Order: sequence, then structure tokens, then C-alpha cells
Amino acid sequence: MRLFQLFDPLRRGPVRPLKPAPTPAAGILTGFALAFVVAALSAAPVAAQNSIPAYAADAVYRTPEGTESTGRVVKSGPDMRLEFTESGRAVVQIIRRAEGRMYVLDPASRSYFTVQGEPDPQAGAAAYEAPCDPNVTAMTCRFLGNEVTSGITAELWEIGQPNDPAQVSRILWDGARHRALRQEYSDGTVMALVFQAMVQIEGRSVEHWVITVNVPGQGPLSGAWYYDPELRVELREELPTGEVRSLRNIVVGAVDPAAFSVPTGWSENTAPQPPGPGSGAGVPMPPSAN
Repeated sequence: MRLFQLFDPLRRGPVRPLKPAPTPAAGILTGFALAFVVAALSAAPVAAQNSIPAYAADAVYRTPEGTESTGRVVKSGPDMRLEFTESGRAVVQIIRRAEGRMYVLDPASRSYFTVQGEPDPQAGAAAYEAPCDPNVTAMTCRFLGNEVTSGITAELWEIGQPNDPAQVSRILWDGARHRALRQEYSDGTVMALVFQAMVQIEGRSVEHWVITVNVPGQGPLSGAWYYDPELRVELREELPTGEVRSLRNIVVGAVDPAAFSVPTGWSENTAPQPPGPGSGAGVPMPPSAN
């Protein structure tokens, strides 16, 4: 169960051959989008760490108009806790990827509901991960070879709907960062990430990548991606659409395991049905692919 999807620079439709996260009910995360300079000496991306430290941070999402939404993210191994406000009501989301389970808590009523997905035995590990879920048979996923970009040996994959060339795209996949460094759509649109330098954000040494999007017949778009190679998370992401999501006030260290459990005595409700097509309810992704 992956907690991210391929970057769709134009929000024109999902590219999802990946393991899907459990989808909460309509509006659960609508107002809280997460899936977030002094140059350092290093001139190349940093190698991935063997383990990922636990941490807690404030998560901030800013719209192109400048409106900000804030929340809290706590991460330890395969477990993640998100705290935010939706329509003036506090919501807590606990994601336990190794079990494929998500709890959505309503502190006001001391109740919760559970969404069960597929367990991910590699969740929380700082290891290579392929872009495709072998259990998702509705999508084709074909390995084409390797390509070096920004000093990284990445994998070229062809992904899409069987027997529908218009729904096939190619991605250049970085299995260590769990990120597509390039996506080529069937209509000629190309999104690419290019490494620039190591920089300091929130007192941490992070990788600065530039995002470029080229759409046939339109002017180029650009954005930025700041990736923490130790925490394996985007500390800041400036999307070409004008949205910005970031992590602030980061504290690295042990996390109380109780943060990832439903409190004793809370009542369980039936999970609401997910929104149907055309409902307009978006489900932003948590900040880390690990």
C-alpha cells in the first residue's frame, strides 16, 4: 500500500499504476494537502540512508492565492499520524502501512472508523521500491532499461492502460527516492526533475530539485522540490500550479507508539462510502513515500 501517486503536473487526471492508499470519505482531507537558502558543499544528490529516523513536524499547505492550511505529521517506521482541522472540526488520521490499515478519528465524538487495504511488508524501510504493484492487473507496467540523470541511475518504465495507447506514459523512476524523475505523457507533455544543489532548509541539509513541465502548444511551467535524504521526505514542494506544501519545526527523535493507536474506550463507526465520480473531493497525499 503506497501513500503516494505519480506527480500529475496539470491535475488533469491520475496516473495510478501504484499501490493505492486507503481513500477516506469525501472531504476528510480536502483542506489539508500534504503526498513537502544557503548552498552546502556537496554538489550531487546524497545517497539514501539505511534507516529512517522518527520525526514530528508542522505541515503547511498554501494555495496559489496565498491561503494557508496547517496541521501536524508524526512519522515512525511504517506508521504515520496526521492531525488537521476540516470545516472547523479536528480530525486525526492514523496510517499503519505494514498492516494496510488506516484509522480516521473524530476527537469531538471520541469515535473512529477503519479502512483496510493491502499490507505493505516493506513499509518504513529505506530501500529500493519498484513503481508498480504486481497485484494491480488493470495496468500494464513494463521495464525498458536504465538511464542516468543528475548522477543517478534510474529505471525507465512504460505504464498505462492495456490496449489504449492514449493512456500509456513513460516514467524515469528513482527507486531509492520513490519518485518519478521524468514523466512522458502520450500527448507529448513532459515533466522532469533536475538536481541543482544541496541547500539548508529548517536547519537540515536537503536536495534542491527543479521541476519543469512542458505541454505542447503552451509555455513551460516550473517549480521546485526539496528532499531530505535522511528523513526520506519532501521538506518543501513548490508545484508548477502555484501550490506550496512544506514541513516546518521538525523535531527528530523517538515517538510514543501510542500516537499510532486508537485511544481505549473510543467507539468504532462504519466507514463512509468513498465519493463517486465527479464529486470533486480531493485526497491529498501524506508527505513521505516511505
